[in-house]
Amino acid sequence: MNYFIKRVLMICLLASGMLAVPLSAFAGGGEAEEPVAEEAMPGEALVKDTDVSIYGRFWPRLTWENSDGSSTDITDALSRVGIKATTQITEGLSAVLHGEWDVDIEQNGDFGDARQAYVGIKSEDLGMVAIGKQWDPYFNTVAEVTDIFYHRASPFGYDHQGPFRSTNLVTYSNSFSGLKVNAGMQVDGEVGNDAYYGKDDSASNADNVDAASIGAGFSSGPIYIGASYLRQNQDEKDRERNFFGVGGSLSVIENLYLAVTYQYITDNYDVGPDVNPWTLDVAGAYTMGSLKLLAGFFMHDPDDGDERMGYNVTLIKEVHTALDIFAEWVLFDEEHGDDVNTLSLGFRYDFDVQIF
Repeated sequence: MNYFIKRVLMICLLASGMLAVPLSAFAGGGEAEEPVAEEAMPGEALVKDTDVSIYGRFWPRLTWENSDGSSTDITDALSRVGIKATTQITEGLSAVLHGEWDVDIEQNGDFGDARQAYVGIKSEDLGMVAIGKQWDPYFNTVAEVTDIFYHRASPFGYDHQGPFRSTNLVTYSNSFSGLKVNAGMQVDGEVGNDAYYGKDDSASNADNVDAASIGAGFSSGPIYIGASYLRQNQDEKDRERNFFGVGGSLSVIENLYLAVTYQYITDNYDVGPDVNPWTLDVAGAYTMGSLKLLAGFFMHDPDDGDERMGYNVTLIKEVHTALDIFAEWVLFDEEHGDDVNTLSLGFRYDFDVQIF
């Protein structure tokens, strides 16, 4: 019993000693000469110089399709959530962070694959260098102008061959006097299209450059024209791919927009015959108040005798700046197959909120 009492007294003495310093500060005998509230808090400088925002786009659709009979299902036009951050380092230099992930509404609503995940350094005069998963410079130069449709395969012809976002990418971009320059190098990563489409073009040689691209676009008033070159080394398929693409857009009048993307590819195999696929996309948009009409024509020739072409029309009603209601019709016409019609009705909800 005496041992227990001694242990309790010892604990009380230790507690009193730990409280002695903060209590003396309240009594005027502490070492602190300034109020705690006036001291700089950890991370205060970082918060002061950093802008952070979260954003998202949810894009569910009810889709009917007549392929192999007919079916109705919930589909998704690539819903996503993301975060952006910019920290001002000096007056003309900033650090950029960007992360973006799929939301699989057509499955279980779970977070899916990363769409973008990179960090970059941006100079107002010298441009930006970024490392991570990001939009491919080839896409930015020639295909972005026709990527206007409310569909995950937009632009439809380009979708069969061209890259969208690429992993393990180092990029450089800059714009000046109407000229836009984009270049990129992919090392030890996947090449080809987004992972959603089931491509398995993983590079096998981690010591070499898997892909490299360069492009330039020029804007003058309502006109834009761009050209780009992309080279991919696909060791697992013993194939070297060379992409040559051009794209352009024209704002004919204030409410009418037209755009085109064409790409020609050379597939050189170590064993077997070479093939030369090509794709074409033509897109247009017309705005009438809160209504917008989108229309397109596309072709894809894989150079194997199975040419595909199609048409698409989308009618959009803007209910609010954050919400669109839309109806979409797409026709796929394969040379040696049946026509496939799809009709979709859906919503697009966007948000973008600055945290600090």
